Amino acid sequence: MIKKHQIGLFVNTATSGTASWARIKKSTELTISMNPETEDVDYIADESPTTELKQYKPAISQPLKMIKGEPDFEAVWPKFFDLKTGEDAKMEVLVVFIFDKDGSGETAKYKAWKTTSLVTFSGLNGVDSELSFDINFGGTIERGTCTLTGTAPDYSPTFTAGTATSGEN
Repeated sequence: MIKKHQIGLFVNTATSGTASWARIKKSTELTISMNPETEDVDYIADESPTTELKQYKPAISQPLKMIKGEPDFEAVWPKFFDLKTGEDAKMEVLVVFIFDKDGSGETAKYKAWKTTSLVTFSGLNGVDSELSFDINFGGTIERGTCTLTGTAPDYSPTFTAGTATSGEN
């Protein structure tokens, strides 16, 4: 069984240059909603229309515990407070599938997705100390691998594009 700690969600906290990844750790859920986009096509040889899958539009809703000084909270708080919109509301996001790797030890390569995402806030709940926001994946998801340094859960990922495969063509 794959456990929740084996899927790492990271946001890039660097404003320019080399990425500096902060792991979202103080959230109470991690669901990647795939949001499939379909269309019905009425092929002439078929009696009834067929539903075809056009694409996916992944998104993640995060209820983040607000803990001052935690890197995940410090990464998103300014966007909430400053009411960022447009390009300023975007962040680079990395999802590392820590359960799916090639190799072992420090040279292990974990399958990963990287994309620029729109971060939108749905609420701040002072009673529950939660800042809720959505991470809406951008138009292109780079597939690749990550190496992880450090110790769990404070990994430091290094992403390499284009090196992961699902085993299918």
